[in-house]
Amino acid sequence: MQPLEVRRQTRYYDHEKTPSKELIEKVLHKAHDLVPSKQNLMPYVIKILGPEHTKIKEDMYKLSCEVEYPDEVKRNDKRLGKYKVYTDYGFPPNKRFPEGNSQLFAPYVLILIPRKPTYNIGLANEYVKQGTVNKDQITLQPTVSKVEIGMFSVCFTTAAIEEGLSVSYTACLNGAKLRNHYSWLKEEEHHPTLALSVGYPRIDKETGTETYHRHTLKYENKPSKNETFRWIWKP
Repeated sequence: MQPLEVRRQTRYYDHEKTPSKELIEKVLHKAHDLVPSKQNLMPYVIKILGPEHTKIKEDMYKLSCEVEYPDEVKRNDKRLGKYKVYTDYGFPPNKRFPEGNSQLFAPYVLILIPRKPTYNIGLANEYVKQGTVNKDQITLQPTVSKVEIGMFSVCFTTAAIEEGLSVSYTACLNGAKLRNHYSWLKEEEHHPTLALSVGYPRIDKETGTETYHRHTLKYENKPSKNETFRWIWKP
């Protein structure tokens, strides 16, 4: 079975068995080697949170809840109230089952942010030498950045699954607010676009299966293949 065929949106990660930093770096480096990029400029940066960054992950979770439930009363009822019980009573991480984007509590969280490509004087000179119009290779093109972030995510996911890890995605990050919370995000010109959570899935000791993964909502179906793929026939 191919890696992407077994990928699921894991909600709860194991905090007793966590991958080593060396394993995560191995996966990151493989994804870096594999990912295609226009002129190899890689117009994004990835900030990495490890197991020690519990407070930042809690902030990310709370901000994502604002995206789900802009109304504070509903947000507290549906999301934050339950999480507060876990923290108030000191539940260990593996005994916590917060609702919503609980994957943000994973041992490792990668925050992907569009940015201007690192200046490459050699490539710029090559453009000048060839007389091509696209000489300003350090201009950020947001659409290209976001497409390339998606391409990196697929390469990273494949490499992670090959190492026995699970990967989840979070897009509703409330990125602008998150950026304003931390100086290491403010140093970037743009706010985060996507977060990848990675670790080992939490396994139910009785059933031996993953504790929980994302349920598909009613009507949450992909368009049919015929609606997605349109051949252009010869006139």
